[in-house]
Amino acid sequence: MTSNLWERSRRVKDFISSSNPIHPRTKLDVAYRLSRSGLAVAYNQSVEFQGPIVSSVNYSIGSKTVNITYTAVENIELRNSNGFEICCQGSKCKDDTIWVPATISSKNDLTITLTISSSCVGQQLFGLRYLWRETPCPFKQAAIYSYTDPNLPSPPYIKVF
Repeated sequence: MTSNLWERSRRVKDFISSSNPIHPRTKLDVAYRLSRSGLAVAYNQSVEFQGPIVSSVNYSIGSKTVNITYTAVENIELRNSNGFEICCQGSKCKDDTIWVPATISSKNDLTITLTISSSCVGQQLFGLRYLWRETPCPFKQAAIYSYTDPNLPSPPYIKVF
């Protein structure tokens, strides 16, 4: 048996195959989220089924910070300060290369405060986004999660001002 054929025959049982496993390792996570959604939506059970959802974004021109408030959860868990980006270049915000990182400087219950990059301080913000990339972060390492259910991350978000 050739090694390639041997690899293929083992994949049915071996989830830790070295080359391109056909069984994703995230099945339990997906099943968990889908089952929670089904219980909440189809059966009207009072279960938390989604991560934190942005309810408001507050920013004043010239400010060095942006405040983002979340809803749909009791509290948020902050795992790291990355994943947010801002755009202060007007209609050019369609170009991914001009978005600059904005890091989380503080968290208070359901609100986080972002520190604006020095290149955008004093300018009008035209856009804010969170995890707006094809592969924005390693698995289970997003910045914002539900505090009461750490398996529920905040979804990607974009706001154009």
